[in-house]
Amino acid sequence: MTSHRIAPALGVTTGFVLLAGMYLVLAPWLTHFGGAGVLALSNTVTGLVLVALAIARTVTPRVRPLSWVVPVLGAWAGLSLVVLRPTWVTWPSAGAIVGNVVAAVVVVLAGLALTRV
Repeated sequence: MTSHRIAPALGVTTGFVLLAGMYLVLAPWLTHFGGAGVLALSNTVTGLVLVALAIARTVTPRVRPLSWVVPVLGAWAGLSLVVLRPTWVTWPSAGAIVGNVVAAVVVVLAGLALTRV
């Protein structure tokens, strides 16, 4: 059997994407999203795709061409606060908004790094 070693830079960047994706999935339950159900759904779907891409990128190099999707999803996580705003019944908490922005920045930066690894 051959040992499959992951390059340290790949492991770090996919780790950040994985953690930020998991946060986006859990954020509706960790922070108060109020009546922003569409934002909660968007976060959950975006987070699940990010988790799947991070795992797939770590497991096989064949997924490398899809690395460009990661920063795009990160940008969506940040822009969704503005784009989906008209659908909110009530405003999410400040913690929910800050959490989305921080997760978006982490995913965009890690995603850009991931496209180079």
